[in-house]
Amino acid sequence: MKMRTWMTFLLAGALSISLAGCGGSASSGTNANTNTNEAVSASGDDQTAAATRSFQTVMGEIEIPVEPKRVVATQYLGHLLTLGVQPIGAGTASLNQHFLKDRIEGIVDIGDDSVALEKIASLEPDLIIRPSDKNYEQFSKIAPTIVIPWGAKGLYEELREFGDFLGKKDEAEQAIGQYEAKLAEAKEKLQGVVKEGETVGVYEIWAKNLWAVGESFGRGTRNLFAGLGYQPPESLKESVLNGGPGLDMSLESLPEMAADYMFVTVYAADGGDERAKEIMESPMWKLLPAYKNNRIFTLDIDQFSAGDLISLEKQLEIQTELLLGRKAD
Repeated sequence: MKMRTWMTFLLAGALSISLAGCGGSASSGTNANTNTNEAVSASGDDQTAAATRSFQTVMGEIEIPVEPKRVVATQYLGHLLTLGVQPIGAGTASLNQHFLKDRIEGIVDIGDDSVALEKIASLEPDLIIRPSDKNYEQFSKIAPTIVIPWGAKGLYEELREFGDFLGKKDEAEQAIGQYEAKLAEAKEKLQGVVKEGETVGVYEIWAKNLWAVGESFGRGTRNLFAGLGYQPPESLKESVLNGGPGLDMSLESLPEMAADYMFVTVYAADGGDERAKEIMESPMWKLLPAYKNNRIFTLDIDQFSAGDLISLEKQLEIQTELLLGRKAD
């Protein structure tokens, strides 16, 4: 199986360490109509008026609550928590994200897609959020289901869309402003560390693959490229910038793909940790300029798998500290 297929599969939440992509349509976005309707539901002699509105999604126009109260998300937990929305249920992979763990008390683990339907139905949600159209008909029978194709939009555009359909537009703008302030602070601290013409890259080692990580797939790439403005090697620009999916490369091509500053994660499953050790002890690795200049930083994959604003801010702190450690060189 090719590397990109693996990345897409993992980002759908099938493994506990989510990468940063998921299958599904990515051709169009979602837009809310301004019309608001009053939907009346009856339970016995009681009637409750619930305001709804039409919302245009990649799956067509649907009716959603104006103020959703019982949200279930199989992905995108970080976006919800950023906006101050505590879902009643979330996918296993999302709940395992390192920098979200102190914020998930009371959220039900709905498992992965193969078992999620029954658990979600038992929670009686009023809105379901999905990263792909897989099993859309089954989910939409439980509650209105919004599909946000993973990686189809930029981070800010995506978060603003969440703010729209969740009634949290102001919170979205505040979160983006706070993140921008953090980036500005980091830029000031890092001024002159990575010099003009020097390159930065993010790499991941698997049992059978060596991957240059693209901006759509987490690992702190957004901080380094779009945020701090660093550039990858020329040979990787097309693959990793502007939402690029990354590049699965051979070990032999590493010297021409290696950056002056290298951030490295290891996917340890299936022998990935042994493979990483083999690579990092090889003569080729030790000849890399980044190795010779002590500019290779091995990161904790659990800390760097997610790409929401909560995680990105924490990752930025770590990246800044690591780069500042090289300032005296």
